[in-house]
Amino acid sequence: MLESRDSGASPYTHGEDAGIPPEGDIAFRAMTVEDLPEVTELERACFADPWSRAAFESELRAAPTSWCRVMRVSGGLVGYMIAWFIEDEAHLANIAVSPPYRRRGFAQWMIDRLMREAYMQGSRMIILEVRASNAGAIALYERNGFTAGGIRKNYYNHPREDAVVMIRSLRL
Repeated sequence: MLESRDSGASPYTHGEDAGIPPEGDIAFRAMTVEDLPEVTELERACFADPWSRAAFESELRAAPTSWCRVMRVSGGLVGYMIAWFIEDEAHLANIAVSPPYRRRGFAQWMIDRLMREAYMQGSRMIILEVRASNAGAIALYERNGFTAGGIRKNYYNHPREDAVVMIRSLRL
């Protein structure tokens, strides 16, 4: 992981346990090779055009640029995220929450941690792409201060679809 540039509290968080129900031990930690069978299974369950195991392995090897995290509740995989830290920008490359755990605050919890990490890394913005038809994800990102910054035509396959590029400034 890149070294933090500031050890103070980040203004980019909704609280340490925002939206997470007290339903067991919660762990948010670096992804490891041992996590990949469950991560790739969840990836296939969540996305029509999933990343391959090799893509996740490549991300693990790309640390500290690639920031790979898993979220577990009572040992079981609930979600994961991958972000890239390049120069003074963060890019949310992939985030997923297991279907039974959706709409319970887990994605928000991971986004809070990403915003905090990006702030600590000195990033000036976070960028992401989201399917134009994914109204739920777009609403989540908008609630977190992301705004549409453009369209990437035919960005997704299976089905072919545009991506909305969303940007969140981290400047105070």
